[in-house]
Amino acid sequence: MDASEELKNVLAEHRTVRLIEEDIYSVLPDTSVQHHYDKRAALYDAVVQTWLYNFLMWGTSPRDYIQFAHQALNSSRDGMVLDAGCGSLLFTAGNYVSSHRHIVAFDQSLAMLRRARQRLRKLSGLVPEHIRLMQADLSDLPFRVKSFQTVLCLNVLHQFAEAAALVSGLSELLSGSGSLHLTSLVANNRIIGDWYLAALYRSGEFVRPRRAQELNELLVAALGQRMSYETKGNMAYVRLPLNAERS
Repeated sequence: MDASEELKNVLAEHRTVRLIEEDIYSVLPDTSVQHHYDKRAALYDAVVQTWLYNFLMWGTSPRDYIQFAHQALNSSRDGMVLDAGCGSLLFTAGNYVSSHRHIVAFDQSLAMLRRARQRLRKLSGLVPEHIRLMQADLSDLPFRVKSFQTVLCLNVLHQFAEAAALVSGLSELLSGSGSLHLTSLVANNRIIGDWYLAALYRSGEFVRPRRAQELNELLVAALGQRMSYETKGNMAYVRLPLNAERS
């Protein structure tokens, strides 16, 4: 089965997919429309990948995100993985290359997907057959319900005003035994982190900062069940169901 046919199997019936560049597919009708991150992808990666930025601003480290992605991949031995809002695979590429699971990683920014392709090629010489890069819109999920065993959405929710709708939509993509893994920046009584979140909100980069408890309550309402919810610094880590593997 070629890549297009493989992707069609997880897309909703009315959606079409096409190859737009080598190793990059798209479900968007117009790929010429620039995304917010297209002009800043390189700068974003240069800053966000550093330990100093994450430690000072958010009280976390890149290792935390890499480990969280590792836990998501290890939550099941089988079934497809969806990386929703994958960016450039900054914290996930290494885990993805070494995984045996089939992965669909999508983002709306073509520049980010190109960087993801470059990162995968640097690690393994090519984009591995078990990884598909696709351009799609998080606000308009194009996938068939119950198509994925694992859904990962890393460092995205703080950019979405309608976070409850997004989380609910992602949960519908899970198979009956599937697991959802989310992270989001929250206001959490850290002076510099809370100040910077507010500054990013005023600049239009993020939506209004949610407090840790507020996000927790939002997720419980959206998912209709309890979940594993913890914070480190300004980052919230969420796993559904409660027994999602954390090795």
